[in-house]
Amino acid sequence: MENSAKFKVDPALTKILGESYTSVEAAIKELVDNCYDADATSVSVDFPNPFDHSKIIIKDNGDGMTPNEIKEQYLKIASSRTSRKGDTTYGKKRKVKGRKGIGKFAGLMIASLMVVQTKARGQETSIVISKEDILGKDKDLEAINLPISSKSCDKNEHGTTIVLTGINQNFTFPNPEKLKQILSREYLRENNFNITVNREEVSVKDIPGQKFEKVIILSNGKTVSAVATITDKAHKYHGVNYRVDGKVVGKPNNLLSENELIPQKLQKRLHVEVNADCLLNDTTADWGEINESSKLKQEIEEALESWMVEILQEGCKKEVNLAKARHQKKINAYLSKLPENRKQFAKSALEKVIERFWTEDDNKIDTIISVMIDAFEKGYYWSVLENIDEADDNHIEKLADAFNEFGLYEITMMTHQASAKAKFLEKLQTLIDSPDTLEATVHQALANNLWVFGYEYSHFISNQSLKKACEQLCDRFYKGENANKRPDLFLGMAFNRERLLIEFKRPSHALTRIDEAQAQRYRDELSTMFPNDRIIVKLIGGSTGDKIIQQNNANDLTYHSFTEIISNARANYEWLINELTQSNG
Repeated sequence: MENSAKFKVDPALTKILGESYTSVEAAIKELVDNCYDADATSVSVDFPNPFDHSKIIIKDNGDGMTPNEIKEQYLKIASSRTSRKGDTTYGKKRKVKGRKGIGKFAGLMIASLMVVQTKARGQETSIVISKEDILGKDKDLEAINLPISSKSCDKNEHGTTIVLTGINQNFTFPNPEKLKQILSREYLRENNFNITVNREEVSVKDIPGQKFEKVIILSNGKTVSAVATITDKAHKYHGVNYRVDGKVVGKPNNLLSENELIPQKLQKRLHVEVNADCLLNDTTADWGEINESSKLKQEIEEALESWMVEILQEGCKKEVNLAKARHQKKINAYLSKLPENRKQFAKSALEKVIERFWTEDDNKIDTIISVMIDAFEKGYYWSVLENIDEADDNHIEKLADAFNEFGLYEITMMTHQASAKAKFLEKLQTLIDSPDTLEATVHQALANNLWVFGYEYSHFISNQSLKKACEQLCDRFYKGENANKRPDLFLGMAFNRERLLIEFKRPSHALTRIDEAQAQRYRDELSTMFPNDRIIVKLIGGSTGDKIIQQNNANDLTYHSFTEIISNARANYEWLINELTQSNG
């Protein structure tokens, strides 16, 4: 009787591994990574004409492989280069990118046939890998024979060429521009590693985004050129990147890190490459950095800093305006309650907040707007604003002092308001955690603090007629023996006559579909009293129950747990307190 067993490797594994890439371009990028790990200094990727799906060729001048290395290393599945040779390449000490040992299968995602032609140490070797042959064999992957041949070549020749034919028609044709964008993000700062795609070199101009260019004329008459890109997302090498005599020098430097007017998220979207050959004598021998005492570097960065602020403000103007537009309805609803003489001040202050925080998500901006409105309503701002209003163009210093005072006062009062709300949330959580807390208790705590649900609900108000409507509704269904089952309801109205119906349950009660049906019935009854108004329903309890899926509910009826509401609000206010504390520091 046998007392051991072995894994059998199904040929379908190659298909699974080959399809682990998100796009054709990502698969080609994996093959370029292999060229980098082979210490190549030059890589070319050539695509066929879109109407002639003949072949894709990836060629490098790296170390290449001998027949034995192909058999014992290249064809060994999931054998990573790092496990065999360490974390860095032998010759150029590059940090190895291929770590899973499956990159060889990237070509099989793109094409049905992959031919690897490689030269190393006087031997030229060719191996053919056919997807059809592999997948068509009903046997262990290790038992499949792959055609391989070898012959002599010049000992000085080295490198690898991969030819992909039978391009998969089920995928979109590889896009050269998209590939260059992917490769630029990964390899733009690599020295001695040049990539061409269809004979065009991958460069800073391939970084996707808005482009700005500038020529700086220095005091010594020499010139420096800069290319800036505002990307859609944070860039791996955001900040100023120097290139001297064609080589990358040092790490990127964010010149705007201390600028509080430019959000950090936006700063991380700005990539600047500066070609400054004039700094050659100020560059260390290992190209590790530029001397910090360099007067030329200081002169360049003084010019760059103001330019970077200018292009960010110009390039993101549309995005800022879109953020303002998203919040304008809420701001207008608040401004309509203010006296005319205060509206312009409040509008200006609220727009200023959006300009500063527009890169944050809408929930966080809503939190800031809510805090500012609280401060406005309590009158904290107006004495400072009056000082600004009284300053005229003939008193520039007084005007500057007034604006400075407004900025400091703004941060201080917003911090005070945010801290007060954070403490309220802490006490509210204690109330929710108590098993003795009733619906009426949390109703009383939340009815005048609807900001907990989000800024959009903070302007809903109740009045005697709305309270009376709820009482009439309950009296109709909960009399006599049912009186002790009366629901606890809040009915509020917004400026646009939109209604908000909240049904509070005990914090220990798990919400059910029965609760939903009741809430729907309450809304139907109330709709007869307010036939022209939309009524939004929020059902709140201890938990939403295991069987309830929120996505299946209508947009105007939502389930919430008290803990969820408090947790979301607390996260926003803690974030705001941290932001304001740093600003005031």
